[in-house]
Amino acid sequence: MENIYDKGNIAKILKNYNIKETPNRIKVAYELLNSSNHLTINDIHEKLLKKGQRISFTSIYNIVKLFESAGLVKELKTNDKIHYDSNTLPHIHFICEKCQNIWDLNIQENTDWKELLESNLPNYKLGSVEITLHGICENCSKNQNINV
Repeated sequence: MENIYDKGNIAKILKNYNIKETPNRIKVAYELLNSSNHLTINDIHEKLLKKGQRISFTSIYNIVKLFESAGLVKELKTNDKIHYDSNTLPHIHFICEKCQNIWDLNIQENTDWKELLESNLPNYKLGSVEITLHGICENCSKNQNINV
């Protein structure tokens, strides 16, 4: 994936989220915002180490939790890992039960899921809607001769 965000853009984004800019926060945000994958803390740590940037696992964890509390990223749990998604706009996730990869599905982007669901639950008030689909991806299906 081409790097969409440079360090200057990231500094502005952090400011927009009322997050104080520090060198380590810029580095962690750079990895999260420029990734097409849903990264774990370990993924971020490994990416930074490969670039020769030594930031402790604990520091990365604390930075990502700060980003999460500010609304810059969202936590996404799979069976055995916690991933972070920098796409905070409404969308659907598909998690493969075999390989644990996660895909974003932008189905009917203009659909107001909350409104649609509330119309079917007339006496309920929804706070937010998060839809996660679980199944087996095309690649894993091919490898195990499973019809999708």
